[in-house]
Parts: sequence; C-alpha cells; structure tokens
Amino acid sequence: MISLHKGPVPNILQINAEAWTQAVVAKVAAGIEITAAEKGRYRHQEIKTALLAETHDKCAYCESKVRHIAYGDIEHIVPKSNVPERWFDWTNLTIACDICNTRKSDFHGGADTFIDPYLMDPTEHLRFIGPLVIAAPGSNPGAATERILDLNRAALVERRTEKVRNIIRHLDVIARTPDADVKELLLNDFQNELSDEREYAAVARATYVASLG
Repeated sequence: MISLHKGPVPNILQINAEAWTQAVVAKVAAGIEITAAEKGRYRHQEIKTALLAETHDKCAYCESKVRHIAYGDIEHIVPKSNVPERWFDWTNLTIACDICNTRKSDFHGGADTFIDPYLMDPTEHLRFIGPLVIAAPGSNPGAATERILDLNRAALVERRTEKVRNIIRHLDVIARTPDADVKELLLNDFQNELSDEREYAAVARATYVASLG
C-alpha cells in the first residue's frame, strides 16, 4: 500500500453529487428502498476513469493491477451502508480489487481503525519485509488493515516474491557493471521499478532500502 492523492472531482459528480446524495439520504430516512439505478450512479465511467488514474490502475489497498484479471470495483472507504451521506462523496471513493473490496465489506474505515491511503502514510502503519506485509508495532490501523484484507494471502505473497526477486536481480546486475556510465544508466532505469505506477511499489521500495544496508 502506498500514499494516494485525490485528483480533480469528475464533472459528473460536480453537477449531480448533491442531488444524488439528497435522494439517497431521504429514502434511507423514510425506509424506502433505493432503486438499482440510484445505487449504481457512482459507477459512472467518468468517475471510474478518474479513480483508476489516481490509483495508477491498482487496488488502493494491495497494489495489484486490477484490470489484469478483472474490471476493478469502485470502493467506498467509509462504507456507504454506514454513512449514506458519503455515497457520492468524491473523497470517499477509490478503486479496489474484487478480493480486497469483498473482505473489507462494511468494515468502517477511519484513522483509528483502518488505513485510508489518501489521509494516512501507509509506511507509518505497515512494514514490508521481503514479500510480507506486517503491522507496525503499536499500530491499530495497521493491524486491522493487514488482518481484514489478508494482505499476506498466498496469491499476493507469490506475486510480491516475484517482485522482490526481480528487484534483487536488477540490483545485482547494476552492482556487477564495471562501466560507470552504464551503471548510471541502469540506476536511472531502475528508479522506474520504484515508481507509484508499478505493482507492489511499497514492497519494491522496502527491498531497495534493505539492499543499501
């Protein structure tokens, strides 16, 4: 998990979010069932495109490239079932893979209970040791996030192990390159492996830092 930053509010939300929210809140208060069309308005393609851009096409939680194997789900950081007022709140929307979205379900996000990567620095709450992700000592949000999302589920550990091995291989090639100019080029190219756009960037960065001794 890496820190994320909110992009501009999509035009469709600027125009409609207030009215959509009022309609949902009024129906919830009156005990009237919300229609399927009303429930799914936040799934508008303009909204999803903007969210994919700010999450770098990755799950906001586990950093898997969501569209490699699925469409990716629009996720409410604070569950919409708990706080209908935030059903169409741009700051409450992100992208999650199917598994993280399902596992988080209606668990209430918040500074004391779950890592919000837009408001919190995940590296203050999680430690990345090889392919494993563990909670930082004393971090309740880190412990809850790791446990609820099962960030060390077998498939993730397998993919992150591959990432760690690739990072180490790259660093080994750089270390064995005698030509200073070539080494500099390789180092510059290697920095791309640590960018936000790459899968499992947090693990890659921790592996690199650990290699520096």
